[in-house]
Amino acid sequence: MLLKLGPLDPGRITDLRPYFDSVPDPRARRGRWYSLTAILLVCACAVVSGARSIDELAEWVSVPRTRS
Repeated sequence: MLLKLGPLDPGRITDLRPYFDSVPDPRARRGRWYSLTAILLVCACAVVSGARSIDELAEWVSVPRTRS
């Protein structure tokens, strides 16, 4: 899917939101609790943290984070 977004601009690589904002959301409007951008950002964070499967991603998301 990311290939469809085109090349990543190295000057903006620290902020993936503009790229994720351009991904079309296939979900119906009814029942959406979170934006697709937010979901994709959480998934990206999980992968960067080491998640390699859907189960690991779900586990990463469900672990409560402590605030520093």
